[in-house]
Amino acid sequence: MRSVTKKIKDAFDNQKSRKIGNTETDGQTVWLHGNAIVKRDDKGKVWVSLAGWNTPTTRERVNGITGIGFHQHKFEACIDGKPASATDWHPVN
Repeated sequence: MRSVTKKIKDAFDNQKSRKIGNTETDGQTVWLHGNAIVKRDDKGKVWVSLAGWNTPTTRERVNGITGIGFHQHKFEACIDGKPASATDWHPVN
């Protein structure tokens, strides 16, 4: 896990604000380049999205913060081996 991802994960997990380079959180949502990629809803459930950017950095941030298994297969986004939309929100657990 990259250092930036670990620090943002710690802030998100503790519901604290933090900004490091192109990644930031207010403790409820994580943004990468201004695009929301992880969010916590009113009930505390965590949701993830690649925000339309199926890139190594976006996948690394989402996976590192939540532990979900985003990866790429034949240029398509997948979660744990199953095709997944790069623009939709997906629940964690």
